[in-house]
Amino acid sequence: MADKIQNAYETLKNIYDDVLTQRNIFSKLYIKLFWSGTDDNDIARKVLSYVSDDFSGNLLDVPVGTAVFTENKWSSLKNAHITCLDYSIDMLDQARKRLGSHAHIKCIQGDVGNKKHFMKYGVF
Repeated sequence: MADKIQNAYETLKNIYDDVLTQRNIFSKLYIKLFWSGTDDNDIARKVLSYVSDDFSGNLLDVPVGTAVFTENKWSSLKNAHITCLDYSIDMLDQARKRLGSHAHIKCIQGDVGNKKHFMKYGVF
């Protein structure tokens, strides 16, 4: 089963950001037809607005995906310690490209459903 999940992420990695952010007409049509027009950009803005701009604690982002929605917010939280977790190595590689230059952000691969899988990173 794990191989099927990983293969699905591998297949989607090149279109994931585009579909979620609805950057072109095909993505907008797909969202309109299959997701009832849900605008993930609005949802992300709303959710991220709950994290104060001066947040300075520990933050766990599960699943980080490609960090397409969180890159700007997490990068600006210089006094926070942010752990970004994702099951998909492909998604995490893209997140690392976006977030990797920030010392306060750590990206790790893991399965949130398997606590032992990522306890070694000190997340819990």
